[in-house]
Amino acid sequence: FEYELLDTGVFKENRYFDVWVEYAKAGQEDILIFITVANRGPEPAVCHVLPTLWFRNTWSWGYDAGPMGDVPNKPTLIQTEGATGVSAIDAVHPAIESYHLYFENAPQLLFTENETNTEKLLREANGSPYVKDAFHRYLIDGEAGAINPAQAGTKAAAHYDGDYHPGEVKYFRLRLTTNTESLPFETFGETI
Repeated sequence: FEYELLDTGVFKENRYFDVWVEYAKAGQEDILIFITVANRGPEPAVCHVLPTLWFRNTWSWGYDAGPMGDVPNKPTLIQTEGATGVSAIDAVHPAIESYHLYFENAPQLLFTENETNTEKLLREANGSPYVKDAFHRYLIDGEAGAINPAQAGTKAAAHYDGDYHPGEVKYFRLRLTTNTESLPFETFGETI
């Protein structure tokens, strides 16, 4: 028989999480994101949810006119002030309109650069101390210096973490839009 996902043992004793991500458009440049996470296991468990936004690394391709045309600078993601209970990231690229990503319940925001860890991969010096495997190094290896304390980069994630009781379901709402929203979840729909 062909080796199947069930043969890996990942569902052994029903100790796993279900994660659903749903998208809906509220407008031409306004995307609503709804994430549902459920603990299917028989015991409490910890789950880290990291909705991530990044710019494709075209600035390191070695030529001036990449797929976004001639742009003088690398794009950037920066933490900005959100409404009470909201974390926010501004996405600024010289060739496209600026976007704002809003996260409900004000999670911790993590930032790094979307650049390969050449020190680990090729044993060559990194161009930046903040490279694309930073979130793993920060959360799994406990390496606090892996993420950028300046809250800026070309790759960013919200860090929702927490304990889940058996069968517990948690919900997360995000909004990616070109509109500056003072209350980004007011028109999103009812809170679950």
